[in-house]
Amino acid sequence: MKITSKGIQSDFIFHKFAGVTTDFGDCISVRTPKNPDYFSGNFLLFQRPPDLADFANWIEKFETVFAPYPAVRHHTFQWLPTTTPDPAVLEEFKHAGFTIDETSVLAARTVHDDKPAPEGVEFRQIRTDAEWLAVIDAQTRDGFPKIPMSEYRRYKEATFANYREMSEQGLGGWWGAFKGKVLVADLGLFFGEGVGRFQSVETSPEHRRQGICRAMVSHVSNQALAAHQGITLLMHADAHDVARGIYCSVGFVEIEVIHAAFRPPG
Repeated sequence: MKITSKGIQSDFIFHKFAGVTTDFGDCISVRTPKNPDYFSGNFLLFQRPPDLADFANWIEKFETVFAPYPAVRHHTFQWLPTTTPDPAVLEEFKHAGFTIDETSVLAARTVHDDKPAPEGVEFRQIRTDAEWLAVIDAQTRDGFPKIPMSEYRRYKEATFANYREMSEQGLGGWWGAFKGKVLVADLGLFFGEGVGRFQSVETSPEHRRQGICRAMVSHVSNQALAAHQGITLLMHADAHDVARGIYCSVGFVEIEVIHAAFRPPG
């Protein structure tokens, strides 16, 4: 199955590193053996949005594919953005307990550099054990709806073990914004063929609306564009979140909208 979406192609930077993929022709399964709690790392990717006849078939397909892996207890479906999903079909998924993610895929080949770091803030790459732990703490702070914190923490620890390994292999890295020794914001940026893909931009609540996130995205973007001539930077953002506007303010533009449906365990 050919993946035509730029945003979904960039997901496979991570799936190829830590995951196992199988092409069934009508769909691709992605499994992350060391992180079965990862909704977006254990899923089925279909060629097109679902129609009214697909719901039961997709559930059956998922349960068949993942039956040998009982630690995967959720259901997640993604599809190529070939057409706009039918709202009635998405409602069927919602009635069955699924959440629909609508993600704006943003791209940039140049990024504004007119906003320096606020006074007292330093941007640097995450390297030490203590810094990686601070990132995990920051990324788990808010938890996730309907997921026990212990499970969410387990998922994040496994995810960041992969990010750290990728960083140590020179495939990208994680950056932090620090006030003194205190981590106040962080993000990841990893590289594939001709692209750099941002991950999990996060700012602590007490340091939001101070220009830190905008300046950090600008700083890391321009550093990457200088080091990797001709690449395109990609950012995934909740289509309805204010963060999308921050990324657009430094030069990112929307190139597509992608959707996924996930249902937590239980």
